[in-house]
Amino acid sequence: MLNTGSDIYQGACKKRGSTLKDEYRKVAGVAYMDPKDMAKLGVANWEHVKVVSDWGEVIVFAAHSRDAPHEGTIFIPKGPWANVVTSPETYCCCDPTYKGIMCTVEKSEEDVLLMADLMRATYKKYVDDKDEESIAKLTSLGEMPVYKKL
Repeated sequence: MLNTGSDIYQGACKKRGSTLKDEYRKVAGVAYMDPKDMAKLGVANWEHVKVVSDWGEVIVFAAHSRDAPHEGTIFIPKGPWANVVTSPETYCCCDPTYKGIMCTVEKSEEDVLLMADLMRATYKKYVDDKDEESIAKLTSLGEMPVYKKL
């Protein structure tokens, strides 16, 4: 089960304006997991996992949860990586469902994308070509601000 929510480290990065940087990826593009669950998956701290829900899939870092034990539950800070796997449905309450999302987690060799690259891959931002194959082969947008489609 996936739960999302605010995280103090993520908030600090946002206040500094570093959401496009690697620093933000390492605090918001992470799934905090119970160490027992990580051991079952054969995943060490800061290795990559794929989280899959009914709404999408995303590659994030795996990290030992500061709040363990909570086997069977992961926490991804609210933000770009969590948004890929949460329902956009608000059920008339103005906010998407951020808690109790059923998902699967598996070890992955794929990279955890920087935020601009995640936006390009997931939402087709900053590209003219809608072809998935060519988007995956594009050079990283890196940490530089992107203000318009390239």
